[in-house]
This record gives sequence, C-alpha cells and structure tokens, in this order.
Amino acid sequence: MIRRSFIPVILLLCFLSALLTGCWDTKDINKRLMPVVMGVCKEKNQNYRIILQIPSPEQKGSQYMESSSATITNAIDNIRTKAEKSIDLLHIRLFLICEETAEKDIGDIIDYAIQANDISIKGLLAIAKGNFDEVIHHQLNANPELSSYDFFSEQAGWTPETTILRLWEAYRDIKSYTQDMSIPILTKGTDTLYNFEGSAIIRVDKMVGEISREEVLIDNIFHEKYTGGTIEVADQSSVMIKQAKIRHNTVWTASGPQIKSHIKLKVEILENKNSESEEKIATKLKETVEKRAHKLITQLKKEGADTLGIGQLFRKKMSDEQIKDWKQHWYLNLDHEVTVEVTILNSIYLKSPNKIKKPGK
Repeated sequence: MIRRSFIPVILLLCFLSALLTGCWDTKDINKRLMPVVMGVCKEKNQNYRIILQIPSPEQKGSQYMESSSATITNAIDNIRTKAEKSIDLLHIRLFLICEETAEKDIGDIIDYAIQANDISIKGLLAIAKGNFDEVIHHQLNANPELSSYDFFSEQAGWTPETTILRLWEAYRDIKSYTQDMSIPILTKGTDTLYNFEGSAIIRVDKMVGEISREEVLIDNIFHEKYTGGTIEVADQSSVMIKQAKIRHNTVWTASGPQIKSHIKLKVEILENKNSESEEKIATKLKETVEKRAHKLITQLKKEGADTLGIGQLFRKKMSDEQIKDWKQHWYLNLDHEVTVEVTILNSIYLKSPNKIKKPGK
C-alpha cells in the first residue's frame, strides 16, 4: 500500500514525464529538405513559377525542385507532394524574383513571405535580370547556398556598392506613405556566382527604373549602411572611405519641403600616381560625390520614388493628409541640396613618391 505522503511525489513525477513527450513530432534532419533560395516568376498565364534551390551534399552541389500554380502556396504544396522528404522553408536566405514580375507587382510575393509561418522575415530580396533559369541554376562550387548568402553578407562578400534589403524592410516600405525601396539586381556571373548590376528603383510595389553601382553607394550613405569601399577620384588616384556620416536639416516653407544633407567623409589615399596634393584630391572627391548624389536625387524624383526615405524626415512636420500626398505631390516639389566635407586621414598605404623620403634628404 502506498503511503499518502508519497502521493504528491508520484503526481509530480507523472507530470514531469508528460513534459518529456513534447518532442514527439520532431523530424530527423536526414528526413528534411532545407531550401536556401526561392525563385519566383509569374508566367504569361499569371501562374506563379516557384523554384527551390536545396543544398545536396550527395550531388556536391544543389538540387532543384519546381512547380507552377495560381498561388504561391499551392505551388509549394505541389513541390511537397512530389518530394521524398519534408520541405522546411525556415532556412530560405534569398528570394530571387525575375525582372518581368518585378516590373508588374511584387506586393503579393512580399505579403505571402511575411504571412507564412515557416519563412524567416530576415530573408534577403534580389531581382534576377536576364535569363531567369540561368541565374538561379548557376553553380560554381560544391556549396552554392553559402555563396548566395555571402554575396550579401557584411562579414563576407558585401561591398557598399551592393544593396541589402530584407523581407521585413520590403513589407514596411510597401505599406509606407513616405518611403520606397531599392532591390539589388543580379545577373549570371562568370567567375563568381552573380554579377551585381546596380539596384532596381521600386515605387510602392513595382520596379520603375534602375540606379548604377556608384549611385547605390550614395543610397547606402543616406541609409547609414556604409562600411568601407573605394572610390576612384581620377584616372591615377583612388581613396578608401573609412567612415561616412550624414546629417540633415529640414525646413517646411510656404512653397513646400526643403532639406540640406551634409555628408562627412573620412578617407585614406590608396593610390596617388600623379603625386597630387591631399587638398586637390579632397576637392575632386567632394565634387565626385556631390555630382553622384545630385544625379541620384534627380532620377528618383523623376520616377516619383523616395528610396532615400526623405519623407521619413518630414513626418513630424506634416499632417495626415500631407503624409498621404507625400509621393504624389510634396516629394516631387522637394528642394534637396547635398554638400560633402572630406577629411584626409594619415594614410599608411600611401606609397606615392612625394611621401617617401629619399636617402640623404
């Protein structure tokens, strides 16, 4: 006969043993397929064509599975029905959208990715230019999934001439009255997995234009996503930008919004084959960056796309109605001035003749 004093202990042990059954529905990793890239392209019949790139150690590369349907969800379900293992979308690192679809509408694709419970909102976005199949099926080594991600990784192959945009950022910008976005454009690489061809200008949820790699650098400075990077100041000189900061001064006048953006650059001279003075190089760099910024701002206003997020800086100065009319009216009449200040740092890499003391001098 069990003593009454032992009953609470027995009940506690039964309760704890019940908790141990919480992992009954786990699946062995060998029974799962984990795609790292999802390609999305809308066909002429308006069906979504979905391609999943899955790492395959057995094939020393990647396995590709695809299907088409009227909805993205159904297309993925079709892939699941013919897969020999369970498909886990949580590890998708890159959404690659074909250019034709981006020019029409990407809003439903972003909505699907955000609302799906098994997709990480930290996934990256890119647009494939050219032959969609060649871009997404391109492989160079045994680990193409790592190359796809490292191309955008700030700890690996990323440079300031490359745009980084995540799913949650794209969803935020599509729903915003005062901000648009830019998405990196990729083509099939030759000696690398991809070639970066600049960025697509997205107005609300459609691609309306493109900006060059040089202009992407300015875009990253405005978004304070700048680290490192070189600029050719002239044919015979180049500098490394060590630090880039930007400050804005906004005013709302009777004629509309005005903004003055001041960029501070701290640079090191890498090459100076013509032995130009630091003052002259600083002046040339200032003129180069200001020219690029003016060109970018002019193009964005022409397309009516506020990818720099200038409207965000004016939100506190606008009424609800003015916020809603920002892109259609106020942004187009924006007076935007950009000035650049350059500071030349002591360059430990400088090897130009005017910095090397000759023997006996």
